[in-house]
Amino acid sequence: MCDSEETFYEDERRLKESGVRDVFTPHTPINQENLFRGRSSEVQQILSTLNTPGQHVLLFGDRGVGKSSLANIASSKLINIAGKELIIKRCSKSDSFTTIFENVLTRCGVDLSILTKSCMNNFSIKGVGYQTSTEREGFTNKAQSPSWICDKIKDYDILLLIDEFDSIQNRDDKHKVAELMKLLSDSNSSFKIFVVGIAESAEELTAGHPSIQRCLKEIKLSKMSLRELVDIINSGSAKLGLNFTRDAKFRICRLSSGYPHFTHLIALKAAETAIVNEVKDIDIEQVNNAIERSISDCENSLRQSYEETVKSSSTMVVYRKVLYATAVCYDEFIRSKDIKFVFNFIFNEDITQQRLNQYLSKLVSNSNDKILRRLTKGVYRFTDPRMSSYIRLVQSDMYSDKEESIYSRKKSESA
Repeated sequence: MCDSEETFYEDERRLKESGVRDVFTPHTPINQENLFRGRSSEVQQILSTLNTPGQHVLLFGDRGVGKSSLANIASSKLINIAGKELIIKRCSKSDSFTTIFENVLTRCGVDLSILTKSCMNNFSIKGVGYQTSTEREGFTNKAQSPSWICDKIKDYDILLLIDEFDSIQNRDDKHKVAELMKLLSDSNSSFKIFVVGIAESAEELTAGHPSIQRCLKEIKLSKMSLRELVDIINSGSAKLGLNFTRDAKFRICRLSSGYPHFTHLIALKAAETAIVNEVKDIDIEQVNNAIERSISDCENSLRQSYEETVKSSSTMVVYRKVLYATAVCYDEFIRSKDIKFVFNFIFNEDITQQRLNQYLSKLVSNSNDKILRRLTKGVYRFTDPRMSSYIRLVQSDMYSDKEESIYSRKKSESA
């Protein structure tokens, strides 16, 4: 074994022993309460709703804001408080209304695979007679009925957590889940349903069911506050015996733009380096090095969308600047006049509105096929809201103190 291999295996041994990858977890939802930070008001809201007769919960929001982690922790708290049994269903594109409830029905004593039915058939041996036989018939048709499923599960004290509900392709299947929640509510059932999914509005996940509002609490999960993100780093570093400097923490959290995924990702890379090098303090220089290592671990969809955008132009440098200025606007809804202001301020270059519009025309569409989506004239939103953070990660070479000024200005305006 060569020296480089020995070094690698020794580094991995140290990292495994430290538990750093169990503390900062950018790629998996949090399921341990002692690692969960922030969202206290949302947790209380979920618990209060699910402890109220006839009420169910729909948790929705952008990708990467921490919905699954929040759902895991809130569900765990509920079963401890209320003594319910927890069943978790994480959906995929192949799932339907019936498959969502397969495990639930099994737990409630219903075997979806068979239904026995006795039949009388004509039978003849030296005459006419009858023979009783048993046929096996699937529950396929019955299990497509919300009222049938309600009748089978309503007497059980169960919490069903349905995560990644946006993966369900058929709108009718979503409508049936909403109908089932209404029927359970009408039955005053102790069976509770907790739906979690990516969406900009609750209607996307309920398929516009007209009478679900009475029994469904809709909670939109927004991005985390700077204080909550800092708390993630403080909590994690305390468990690992590390110390992030104030500048290092705020650099990570500003880049994260409210998305805990990026906070966990950059903090993980910085902490790994510190552990391997056997140092306790993590400063801004180490964070900047961690940013470079974080880029390759970002989701492929972000990387591909960004690369297709900047590489498709002969004036790639200018497009990178426009994208960076757009990301540094620190707004969900971005106005072209704000992009122009930030561009001029950061790069000390004058760009006319007409020239900016020419660049934006190749970055913007009215649908989701480009990096920016037009909401109305002169107002845009990143198609994937996490792109703002990714752009500032991958273009960290453009970072300057002027970005801090814009951040402080936006913070004071929102206050």
